[in-house]
Amino acid sequence: AAAAAAGHGDTEHLASGEDDEGRFDWSQTDDEVEVRVKSLAPEGKGVSKRVKVSYPGGDTILVKVDGEELLRVGPLFARIDPEGCAWTLDGRDLCLSLEKGEARAWAKLTLSGNA
Repeated sequence: AAAAAAGHGDTEHLASGEDDEGRFDWSQTDDEVEVRVKSLAPEGKGVSKRVKVSYPGGDTILVKVDGEELLRVGPLFARIDPEGCAWTLDGRDLCLSLEKGEARAWAKLTLSGNA
């Protein structure tokens, strides 16, 4: 698995990509999906306290800022483990790390809603 850790080998056959409008991109390993949603968060200090990310039913991503829904993605290609998911902000980009419910390749990721 050293080749996979170095970015070669196992992950090369796994789907990844971005949407046509350039709103997000994503990649995956055998057990995680990484998603970057571009320019979703507002600017300013303390933004991370205003952003709430939840995973209703383990097959949806819900992002709210100041209680207003900005993004709902679901159903996902496969279930995720909400306990193993995390998110961070990189400027205005929202970076999601989703733990797969089972280690299998996702064929696609589609963001819909208000993104």
